[in-house]
Amino acid sequence: MFGLFKKKAAVAPEGPVIWRGGPEQEARPEPEATHMFNIPVKPEAIPGQGVIVTIQCAKHGDGATAVATNLAAALARGNPDKVALVDLDGYGSVRSRLGLPAGEFLVNILDWDDVRGTRDMARALVTHSSGMVVVPGVIHYDHTPKVKPGLILKMLTILKNSFDAVILDCPPAGHGNNTWASVLVSDIIITVIKPDRASLDMYIENTSFMARLGCGDRLRTILNQSGVPGGIRAADLVDNRELGITVNAILPYSTAVAEENNRRRLVAQTRPRDVFSQAILGLADTINAREGSNGH
Repeated sequence: MFGLFKKKAAVAPEGPVIWRGGPEQEARPEPEATHMFNIPVKPEAIPGQGVIVTIQCAKHGDGATAVATNLAAALARGNPDKVALVDLDGYGSVRSRLGLPAGEFLVNILDWDDVRGTRDMARALVTHSSGMVVVPGVIHYDHTPKVKPGLILKMLTILKNSFDAVILDCPPAGHGNNTWASVLVSDIIITVIKPDRASLDMYIENTSFMARLGCGDRLRTILNQSGVPGGIRAADLVDNRELGITVNAILPYSTAVAEENNRRRLVAQTRPRDVFSQAILGLADTINAREGSNGH
């Protein structure tokens, strides 16, 4: 999978040499700050052994929700009740994929306003047939602005201490507060792109925004729908330095994804031998390996 979640080696910055009228002494580098103006800005700012994974896309429609929901289902296969999926992409997407229409399932992310800890979080979660637990999005469009960074960070603090993996389905970076609040404390940030010109053009600014947030070292790129009719060939994108895009993993195009979406089902759960499902299972294996390195 092109080393999707291989952690980049940290290089300690050189400290200044301070002269004290005696032997040279090299100052030790200051510990990296985890907060700025009381806002968490690093994964280490939130205690817990869980791995937080933000999944967003260069532009809406590139497939972040498909990747997030199927990845969560794949992780939950051998780890039921230890994987949480959080819908931060406004209204509708995750609910539709998982068969949780707002008219029948009133539980939603705003219920976390009243959650104080792990003891009372169950009323703000829905268990899916795949084994994962879900924090559904809002139940009305006009409730979307009520999902603020403070609520997101509070929720993640509780979830990270309760689950092995927390998967966040987010809108493209820069489209509101949800994504930047999530990526600051995420261990892994996945940007999903499609093999089309609009997606590639949006990717450059998306990646630049992540770098300005200080998250560039945690960013990985997935090429979704590789082989889709009319799309740019994967061979023309992978390792193409002129485009400025580093593709870390490829998910093949499969009509089964849309077919299962229309049935409110997840292809990774119902058709595990599908080519897309097999690629998703490979991603799940890399996250499981990372969880193991964290002490699980």
